[in-house]
Amino acid sequence: MFRQFSIKRIITFFLIDWLGTLTMLYVAVLLRARVGQLPLWLLQVVQRLEIPEGGHWVNWATISPGEIMSPYVFVLVALIWPFYLLLFSVYDGRRQQTLKTELFNVFLVICVATMTFAGGLYFTYRETPRVMVPIFFILDVTLLLGTRIIWWTYRRAWGGRHSENYRSVIVVGAGDVGRRAVEQLQECAWADIKIVGYVDDDPGKQGLRFVDLPVLGTLEQLPDVVKTYRIQDAVVALPLRAHEQLIKTCRTLQEMLVHVHVIPDLFALSFPSAALEGFGGIPVIDLGQPGIHGWQRFFKRAFDAIAAAIGLLFLAPLFGVVALLIKLDSPGPVFFKQKRIGENGRPFEMFKFRSMRCDADPEIHKAYVQRLIKENIGVGAASGKQVSLKMEDDPRITRVGRIIRKTSIDELPQLLNVLRGDMSLVGPRPPLPYEVELYEEWHKHRLDVPPGVTGWWQVKGRNRVSFDEMIRMDLYYIEHRSFWMDLKILLLTPWAALSGKGAG
Repeated sequence: MFRQFSIKRIITFFLIDWLGTLTMLYVAVLLRARVGQLPLWLLQVVQRLEIPEGGHWVNWATISPGEIMSPYVFVLVALIWPFYLLLFSVYDGRRQQTLKTELFNVFLVICVATMTFAGGLYFTYRETPRVMVPIFFILDVTLLLGTRIIWWTYRRAWGGRHSENYRSVIVVGAGDVGRRAVEQLQECAWADIKIVGYVDDDPGKQGLRFVDLPVLGTLEQLPDVVKTYRIQDAVVALPLRAHEQLIKTCRTLQEMLVHVHVIPDLFALSFPSAALEGFGGIPVIDLGQPGIHGWQRFFKRAFDAIAAAIGLLFLAPLFGVVALLIKLDSPGPVFFKQKRIGENGRPFEMFKFRSMRCDADPEIHKAYVQRLIKENIGVGAASGKQVSLKMEDDPRITRVGRIIRKTSIDELPQLLNVLRGDMSLVGPRPPLPYEVELYEEWHKHRLDVPPGVTGWWQVKGRNRVSFDEMIRMDLYYIEHRSFWMDLKILLLTPWAALSGKGAG
């Protein structure tokens, strides 16, 4: 779905909302402390706001600033406001399609939060002056709504000069549905996207303009259009009669890492009165975007970096012992660097503890992998012997190497890859280049996410599954990934590694 706010925007506005609200509370306290300096007529009104305290009446216009409010009231506000801001999904771009919608939602949050705050004061710090609450409310509304009005005004006035901040969008289909989609997008998502034009197979539409946008070519030319204009999102508005072409187009776009949004054909009947959430207000079938994006990627990367740093710190003594044993067992370096294929096909150097002799012939493993993938050999081999995805009884492995491979200790240096951002703690294992050359199209989807040190296949199947079964387990992880699933895999990994079950 579109109008998902960038992480930078979300963090910025959350800090403005949260810290700004606390600042406005402090300003309200200062204003209340200086109430004696108000004009006489206003001071007389304020002086009438007296509340009972300890069985007698107190005139709050004569109280010093330090006596007005307990510091714990700030803690109360610091907890209430973030709770409601997140509860009402203020930072979810899919729900804030227009400035009017965003302002209404934020105003609603401030109202509910202020009522909760006032109710909390009644049961806790009843001595807090009542006049401070409406002052605080007015200041908070002014700040939170004002910053958003300024931001939208800026985007309207100056956003066009910084087109690199927009997401480029292509509309597939220049028919009625496609044109109406453009009109809706221009109304609701103007601040986030730049619609570059259409692609359509109708010869009569080539070179023409619809809703002031050009038809840039045919569907066959779509890959070139995507590359030329650096397309990030596509709205597919093809009729159901073009079912095969629709599927082919969607696959082509997703292979090029374009986020695809499909408008249902029946939408043409209801569009004029439609007011649904979706891609810029348009009801679409979201095919998703390959990979991990937005908050999920931010939290996954942050967790990976922190956990890897802590892991390297605690595992330093073990690293020293393993390094010493490797050096005593056979000549050569402690670490082994190998070219692997990472997210979206990007190559990187993966670190491992060296478990083989330095003169080991890589062609042996290459031939084994080629046979494994081409024949999809699995547990039920004809010989009755279980076949591992790793080579068993590999003559190239050293004595120490056999132990550290059996317990997966040889994989621990990949925590350095995690720190560098080449890998994640959890994800599909990074393949070798000559493995990827043999992949079928559906195999390549395991490259949609960052590779991992451990994963669903490692803790569930280990090496006692066929190659295709391993791929299916990786794809299952990609489709169902979550922080809790990652945590579960990390907790299961030590047992899977120490047991050596299925390790090659």
